[in-house]
Amino acid sequence: MTTITFRVSDEEKEFIQRMAEFNGISISELSRNQILESLENQIDLDLYKSALQAHHAKDESLSLQEMKKALDL
Repeated sequence: MTTITFRVSDEEKEFIQRMAEFNGISISELSRNQILESLENQIDLDLYKSALQAHHAKDESLSLQEMKKALDL
């Protein structure tokens, strides 16, 4: 396992430490979890934006009325 170091202010350290204690985990675990979750959210948002753009480029959506007609309802 490797170590990553980053600098924070005294106030930030106190906040991070309190949040780790609140969650019952170490500062290391809190930091790792939050960084990875944030990066995964960024990937998810980028994928969503790409999918939405592709959908708008070739929109094959049907209204409820069109769907009922297509299903002969």
